[in-house]
Amino acid sequence: MPSFPSSGLRVCVCVLLIWGSAGCDNTARRLDDAVATASASGRAQAESELKADFDAGRITFESAMIRAEELLQADDPAAIPFAGAVLDLAVEIEDQFPTGGEFELFWRRLGRLAYSGAYAAYQAKRYDDADALVLAGPKRWQRESYWIAYPNHDILVALSLAHRGDARAGINRLQSRVPQSDEFGPAIESLKEIDRRQLRDRLRQRVEAEDSGG
Repeated sequence: MPSFPSSGLRVCVCVLLIWGSAGCDNTARRLDDAVATASASGRAQAESELKADFDAGRITFESAMIRAEELLQADDPAAIPFAGAVLDLAVEIEDQFPTGGEFELFWRRLGRLAYSGAYAAYQAKRYDDADALVLAGPKRWQRESYWIAYPNHDILVALSLAHRGDARAGINRLQSRVPQSDEFGPAIESLKEIDRRQLRDRLRQRVEAEDSGG
């Protein structure tokens, strides 16, 4: 009987866990249901459905990730919560994912799903959703090599920090990155202006608080 090397066996097991072999028609129906749930009830409920279907072998993680990517490309209104649900599912089943260097593209796809979901949310002015998506999923994709390859995601994280009231942290994040992307310069200048406005707002609030308390 032929035998696999131990490393080859691990790769085969990981491939089955991620891509699997669920029936196409049934998988499509289950994903349709999860998308509808995301639209009607939100990210958390959709993730619960995805997890139950994954555990039962009715869907594969790859099928869920492809559906999220397709929804985002189509600007579907359900894309933002569904992408979040898929990224949350990834966190729950992370211990079943591969860690070898040969799967680096898989991890980068997770990072790009987080970026695409967050960018879509920003475009729709759903800023809280964008903040919740921009670093979503397992932390494994957040490697230095990823940030170097995708400076636009770094900028989106910095803008998210600014939206949450800490533009200075966004500036520091971009300024500390080596090498510096050409895209960082204009982004840093915009963040500096946001930082100045936030500082003025804090000073005004402090003066108003002192006046009302005096």
